[in-house]
Amino acid sequence: MKKLNKAIDQYIKNVEQHWKAIPEKRQRILTKIFFTGYTLLTISIILQNWLKEGSRKNIPLGGHISTVLRGLNVKTESAEVKLINHQQKSENE
Repeated sequence: MKKLNKAIDQYIKNVEQHWKAIPEKRQRILTKIFFTGYTLLTISIILQNWLKEGSRKNIPLGGHISTVLRGLNVKTESAEVKLINHQQKSENE
């Protein structure tokens, strides 16, 4: 882990040295290009999601949600029924 941290720190130092070696005018141009690209990407993703939402059908809310597959017989007992059945089995023994 120490080797990994040391390697990452060294990489960051090298990148910073390369960035500082670039003239300020070039740094400003590159920063503007990166910021513009990031802004365009963000706007395009927001527009894409907005357009997708507009084309979706309304999802009905408040409907019954069933997690049991059709054709699958599942026996369910309430906690009270389980307790009564358990008490009856205890009394019979």
